[in-house]
Amino acid sequence: MKKRSKWLLGAFGTLAITSAGYTIYRFSRRPKNRADRFKEEGNYKKIVACLGDSHTQGTMAHNFVDDLAKELGSEGYEFINAGVNGDLVYNALHRMGEVIDTHPDYIIILIGTNDILARLSKSNEIHFELKKHLPQKPTEDWFIRNLNQLLWELRQRTEAKIAILSLPLISEDENSVAFKTAVAYSHDIYKVAKIHGVTYLPLNECQLNYLQKSRPETKRSVVRSPFAYFMPSFKHYVLRKSWEDISNDAGLQLTIDTVHQNKVATAMIVKLVRSFLQTE
Repeated sequence: MKKRSKWLLGAFGTLAITSAGYTIYRFSRRPKNRADRFKEEGNYKKIVACLGDSHTQGTMAHNFVDDLAKELGSEGYEFINAGVNGDLVYNALHRMGEVIDTHPDYIIILIGTNDILARLSKSNEIHFELKKHLPQKPTEDWFIRNLNQLLWELRQRTEAKIAILSLPLISEDENSVAFKTAVAYSHDIYKVAKIHGVTYLPLNECQLNYLQKSRPETKRSVVRSPFAYFMPSFKHYVLRKSWEDISNDAGLQLTIDTVHQNKVATAMIVKLVRSFLQTE
């Protein structure tokens, strides 16, 4: 009996470790259309490089870059996914060379959510400082300085038309610090975009308007720990649940976990970017 219990315990442990490892592998995996795989030779399409964090990488929730490719690929656009999970503006600034090297016609930027998440608790701050090799404690002023530098560099070193999205809402509780900070940082993005002559795409404002109209009964506060975002990915990759089912089960309007975008939110991003591309 004891041997059987040990065997079952060992089997369960092995299954848990394997499942966890597979989940991490899947959501950490960079997209096939990432910048370092792009081959310019023989390409006659307009290059659209999407620079950002997990919202852009799209392996922890719905992927807006893939949706854009499906909608506009036949209209002469080639989409490059330069999103990296967990990146702050500081990280995007230090790897923008991979975007510049693709000689893009357009650059779409969605970055800044992790600059906020890193400030929500001391444990978050330590997590991001270690994982992302940050040289200082994340602050709003540092976010603005890095964003100014990023847009200045891209304007100087490319001939691309550039658009930057305001930040998605963080949580669906308008009284929470994270929610208010995402709104405040979006105002910062607007000001910086105006300084550099970059097109501003009002994602934050669209999501605010959507929430005000839908008026969700449950106001979900943000999930503070970065490790909590593992469970939706586990449900998706191991249990084979759709992102939409995960979002619905959690009772959320725009996200799957209070941070990462569901299909409704992603459709807003696609609409804004598509309008920018077609107007330009």
